[in-house]
Amino acid sequence: MGASLTNPVINEKSTPLLVERYLPIPRRDSREFWTESRIQHIRHLASTGKPMMVWDKCKSETSRILDRLFFWKEFEDSGTADGVCEVPDEISVSTSICYGVLELSHPLYLGDMSFGALSGVPNIAIARAADVTETLAGIGEGGLHPEVGKCRRIAVQWASARFGLDLDVLRKGLAVVIKIGQGAKPGIGGHLPGVKVVEIISQTRRIPVGVDAISPAPHHDIYSIEDLEQRILALKEATGRPVLVKVAATNYIPYIATGVARMGADGIIIDGQGAGTGAAPSVVRDNVGIPIELAVATADDMLRREGLRDGFTIIAAGRVSSAEDAAKLMALGADVASIGTAALIAMGCIMIHKCHLGFCPAVITNKITDNPKKVLSLDTATRWVVNLIKGWSAELKLILERLGLRRVEELRGRRDLLVGAGLSDTSLRVLGIRGVSGKS
Repeated sequence: MGASLTNPVINEKSTPLLVERYLPIPRRDSREFWTESRIQHIRHLASTGKPMMVWDKCKSETSRILDRLFFWKEFEDSGTADGVCEVPDEISVSTSICYGVLELSHPLYLGDMSFGALSGVPNIAIARAADVTETLAGIGEGGLHPEVGKCRRIAVQWASARFGLDLDVLRKGLAVVIKIGQGAKPGIGGHLPGVKVVEIISQTRRIPVGVDAISPAPHHDIYSIEDLEQRILALKEATGRPVLVKVAATNYIPYIATGVARMGADGIIIDGQGAGTGAAPSVVRDNVGIPIELAVATADDMLRREGLRDGFTIIAAGRVSSAEDAAKLMALGADVASIGTAALIAMGCIMIHKCHLGFCPAVITNKITDNPKKVLSLDTATRWVVNLIKGWSAELKLILERLGLRRVEELRGRRDLLVGAGLSDTSLRVLGIRGVSGKS
């Protein structure tokens, strides 16, 4: 199958309709975290690259803990009116960070989404956007798409099925991610339906065409913390890259985080309850795992108590929808925020939750065919993700300026800047913040 330059995952002789516009947002009868206002905010950032608001106005629409946390300054601010707001030239706040050999211009990780779960163009767009914005993009467990492999700022995932991995692939990125768990389905493996395993997916994952791609729940060579240490050290020695460990947020996360740090990992990606996935049982997705805000706070506490926090990176993932979400997670102890679903929404996702069927109306998770009728424009998708990151970073700068901070590192662990409304005493104690009344 020959590949075109504009879309390397389709036949070069194919002439599909290029998708370069957003679809209307469908009305929903059921409660949805990704509300119309959240989607419109992300679309604004992706379309303009400019900030829309300082303080998130979508928080009252859900009951998650993060929406009940507020910066003290937010109580004093009248807020910013809806519409475009500019970052004044005199604001010299820096959002660049450096952890070991990882230097990021923005404290953002573009979450691990595999080729196969996504249809190719989104994978390439995310990787190229990471190069342009000097962030970091995880490639997921679907192997390395050739065009993604041309990008430098990627993290190669070493998951339980080891799809398409060899030493050359592992050395392609800036980091290696050992995936132990996922927030959307703690304790459960992965499943890419055989209907989506077409020729190019077969080549990338190195599995037969049409056969279900099954990822076991555990790594069959990691059954103890000592086994994990061996893999971390072996991957570091073989690749010369920093190694991160991705886990689901569960009740044991403080002990897991300290164990990961003691075993020599450079950081941990904590994936919270409600994180995105192409397909997971709803009973697991909605009821297993703990919220990312509780996981970050307790992991940061334990790492500090054990003297393991310095030089160890915490990346927080799971329904991060705005710069304010990221800022709150950093104040609770995270170094970097991870976005996955938000990046898909920036590329046109309308959240109809049919990813596993292969017939995505936004052509983001659709089945790959030789002659598709329509395909996502690679240039447009890349621009949308780049703009999302720029707009997100601009809003983060405005938040830092409101808080009187000059660098994003100054926000890490500043729980004194946060207050909680409508939270139990137990939640406030775990988060390490004070409670207030009068904010909803």
